[in-house]
Amino acid sequence: MTKDNVKDSDVHLVVAPPFFTKMPNIGVGYLASYLTRRGFKVSVSDLSVKLYNSASVELKRFWNIDCVNNFFQSEIAENIFKNFRKEINKFLNDFLATNTRVIGFSVNMISIYLANVMAKLIKEKDPQRLIIFGGPGAFYNHPRDQIRPNFSDIYVIGEGEVTLFNILDAYFNNREIATDAPGILLTKDLGKRQPLPSPINPNLDELFYPTFSGFDLKEYNQGDEYKPIPILFSRGCVRRCAYCIDYHMWPKFRFRSPSLIMEEIRYHVTNNNAKAFEVIDLTCNGDLRKLSELCDLIIESGLEFTWVSYAIIRKDMSFELLEKMKRANCDTLIYGVENGSDRVLKLMGKGYTAEGASEVIKNTHKAGIRTNINIIVGFPGETEEDFKQTIKFIYQNKDYINEVTNISGCTLFPTADLGIHKEKYGVCWEEGTEPMLFHDANGLGREGRNERVAKLVEIVNNLKLSKSIVNKPSLNPEVKELMELLDLEDGAI
Repeated sequence: MTKDNVKDSDVHLVVAPPFFTKMPNIGVGYLASYLTRRGFKVSVSDLSVKLYNSASVELKRFWNIDCVNNFFQSEIAENIFKNFRKEINKFLNDFLATNTRVIGFSVNMISIYLANVMAKLIKEKDPQRLIIFGGPGAFYNHPRDQIRPNFSDIYVIGEGEVTLFNILDAYFNNREIATDAPGILLTKDLGKRQPLPSPINPNLDELFYPTFSGFDLKEYNQGDEYKPIPILFSRGCVRRCAYCIDYHMWPKFRFRSPSLIMEEIRYHVTNNNAKAFEVIDLTCNGDLRKLSELCDLIIESGLEFTWVSYAIIRKDMSFELLEKMKRANCDTLIYGVENGSDRVLKLMGKGYTAEGASEVIKNTHKAGIRTNINIIVGFPGETEEDFKQTIKFIYQNKDYINEVTNISGCTLFPTADLGIHKEKYGVCWEEGTEPMLFHDANGLGREGRNERVAKLVEIVNNLKLSKSIVNKPSLNPEVKELMELLDLEDGAI
């Protein structure tokens, strides 16, 4: 990592480790493009990919998504800091040597711990630097509100483009930042009030698509010819699954103009030599009319590339549309099927039956699109017979499924409908304790859920189906302040 990666600017945006290293962070990409187009000078550092690329094979495991099966979140951050102190200190020294007064960290529920350590080290050298946290790790109150002491200044809650612009506009024009505005939470107010999220922009076309001009695209997915560019067709979801928390960040579904998406695709094919795109939507098929229009534009363009996306099961997903998607270069669809029991699917609020899911899977396969599915076992109320129905579903559809991408035991998120309305779902869980300790009215707890995960993994292996992620999360301890775990004096910058 050279000093040239950190340059004088109005704001320096940082992807805090660990974060996915296959492709650039699309959230930071959107922020950089929006702020640049609104007149700010922006610089970007993907600290996550830089550390990953310099890591040994053993240390790379801390970037694996299933690392939480073996380590607590704070332990993952602790291990990264311990093993990359020199590189992190160099990055911070390079930043402090610039005239950039504002640094923004994009954080998740793991990297927020490490970002807080970096914020502490910055404040010790220059307390006047403004430090902002945003991203999924800033949105949810756990572990955000429990980290003490916290060394950032401001949290951006929710969609960040307009809110971050407003913060910077006030800061650089010597106006008071509207700290009571939706989407803004002062660190000193953590745990004292629950902030309203940023107002969502109803028209995504007003947000400038990422060009990733501040990113070194050669850094991503090193050693693999597959170099995808992330892209958004939409934000939000048309479903409200009982276990899901993602739609809280994007409570309204919005699909961008197909013509603007096509413009973005053409830009990356022309300027970044893109040959593959990964659609980072909760679902690409929330608006079938606009999806069809986009496919028409892709077909007419004659551009050569592939794309993959998550999708929802819906009965009006016609074979004709799937065929068109294949002609429009769609390579893979990942369906959140989640279960093979109609009773459990109804409890989850999925809006379809196992038979309906089978029909969509078969049509997707028939259209020539790789067909992947996700499965959740141990949803509250799931009986042994329900579990057998999921096994039966996989057997019946094994010839049409390319991969079981994610096999997970049901996770309880306190802010999901499942956590808010515990009585409705028969969830037994005491607030303030570890959510993984929940059990249902039948007595099925974490151990039972993990046993079902293990059994399903064995079946998938026996069927010689590919699988990607197996989630059997470890119990999280009470949130520990990372500074107590590390001897920061030895690593002081």
